[in-house]
Amino acid sequence: MKKYEKMLIAFNDKGLNCYARQGDWLYIATKNDTKKGLFRLANYLHYFVSLNLERIPSEFGVVKKIEGYITAEDLAKLDYVSRKQDVSLITDEVLIDYEKFLQKINTQPEHTPMAVTWLEKRFPKNTKELRVHKKFFSGMSKAEKNSIFEFTIRAES
Repeated sequence: MKKYEKMLIAFNDKGLNCYARQGDWLYIATKNDTKKGLFRLANYLHYFVSLNLERIPSEFGVVKKIEGYITAEDLAKLDYVSRKQDVSLITDEVLIDYEKFLQKINTQPEHTPMAVTWLEKRFPKNTKELRVHKKFFSGMSKAEKNSIFEFTIRAES
């Protein structure tokens, strides 16, 4: 299984709808996750949740190098444990989504903010899929971006 050295990390900024603790690992929220009444999003936007038992929502995350590495299987186990689901339910088919997520994160340079949105395709048939992508904060100065996105993560994750 491929090993990845970057992960999507939370930064705590309530003004940007990011409520997870800084340094928490993030993954795409499932349909059973809630925003816990903290914020509202347009219907084409989605959000991440922290991979701990609280599953705290964050609209954005930032790419960071982690100590060691993570595999799709490790990520799946973390997600399943935080959702209180049996890790024996993880199949090769399920791992494909986690692998795609890690590939997407690892193609980006460190300190890159990321978001997740719904991509609707009308042709050849109506489909709706979640897409993880780079987020541009064009209204911010370079210094503002640096102060928010360029931090070091704590080692306990």
